[in-house]
Amino acid sequence: MTLFKNKMLSFILLILIIIPLLVLGFWVLVPKFLETPKFTILEKNKYLQIRKYDEMTLAKIITNGERYDGLRKGFIPLARYIGAKERDGPKISMTAPVMQQKKGYNNWEISFFMPSKFKESQLPISKNDKIEITTISSSILAVITFNGIANTELLEKKLSKLIKGIQEINYKKIPETEPIYSYYNDPSTPGFLRKNEIMIPVEAVKNN
Repeated sequence: MTLFKNKMLSFILLILIIIPLLVLGFWVLVPKFLETPKFTILEKNKYLQIRKYDEMTLAKIITNGERYDGLRKGFIPLARYIGAKERDGPKISMTAPVMQQKKGYNNWEISFFMPSKFKESQLPISKNDKIEITTISSSILAVITFNGIANTELLEKKLSKLIKGIQEINYKKIPETEPIYSYYNDPSTPGFLRKNEIMIPVEAVKNN
């Protein structure tokens, strides 16, 4: 009987170890299988990378509210769009990241990158007329990558580092552009595993 109890205890302990590892593996590995925008690294320093992004197609929507509220309001209809909840046609694969950019006072543009196999003309039209499908041309962005829960305090801290990093290389921020905040993980992911990026449109400084 004692031997049986020991085996059962060992089995339970093994399960208690395996389940968290499986959940952890899910949080870590799933985002790695999602398609992300393609880019080439032009330059980097200890703060950032200068990336040249390929042309990409986005599904986007304008929302309002504080940062998190605006993100939530945009994520839900975009998720319904790719999930074929409010339109005809098949589902569209989820990609990463979800992007958020300020558009005037308390307004946000929330966007999903569309899988590269689709051209803009091939994507279905949403029954939600607030969702827009658009293609943006190749662009150069200064990007800082970091982990953590993307609250305002952390984002402002990383944005300051990104701006400092841009000042140390031969690039400058394009006037009248806003940072793009990019989130790679769902809200259930532990903070230390969440991957985030802040991107600023930049251009090379011309030497006289």
